[in-house]
Amino acid sequence: MPTRHGALLRGDAERLLGVEHVAEALREGEWVQPWRGVLIPAPLAEEPLARAAAATLRADQRSVLSGATAVAFHGCAPIPDEVHLTVPYGCELRTQAGLVVRQSWIREADVDVLDGLRVHALDIALAELLCTGPERRALDCLERALAGLGDRAERFRALVGQRLARRVDRRGTRRALGLLELAWVDPALAATAGDA
Repeated sequence: MPTRHGALLRGDAERLLGVEHVAEALREGEWVQPWRGVLIPAPLAEEPLARAAAATLRADQRSVLSGATAVAFHGCAPIPDEVHLTVPYGCELRTQAGLVVRQSWIREADVDVLDGLRVHALDIALAELLCTGPERRALDCLERALAGLGDRAERFRALVGQRLARRVDRRGTRRALGLLELAWVDPALAATAGDA
């Protein structure tokens, strides 16, 4: 049965195991259905990779983990409780419990593959988080990213600034640019990261 980090499409499970077997497994709590159409084995229900995989299976195959989830996958923040997902225009999936959905154009050049999942590149994910996330958390994530880049930090800061300048959705960009300027990196940490 094709799974992605334990997540699978309910339709695939029903074809392989039978509708009644799947229904019984759900009733008995062996599997959970975090969102309509996708299943996760109960022991993996709270695993970030399984939940992220389930979200991408539920959406269009061109969807991409984004915002706070993408920043976390890049190692700059803890995994959030909700999965943040960007879907292409025309995809019918909407925000629901545990899943934050945003529609946008998705350029393949802006997508990384991490742990087998499609994830927005760090500069794009941070630009989104700076515009839409809680200020303190967004600033903390940006400072972690910059600290990990060593002597490339200022070049990366400029790249995030370019992403913000070209952002079609202008909401939050003024605040984001202020946070981008405010972000501070301990020179000792940046030097250590540069030597790594």
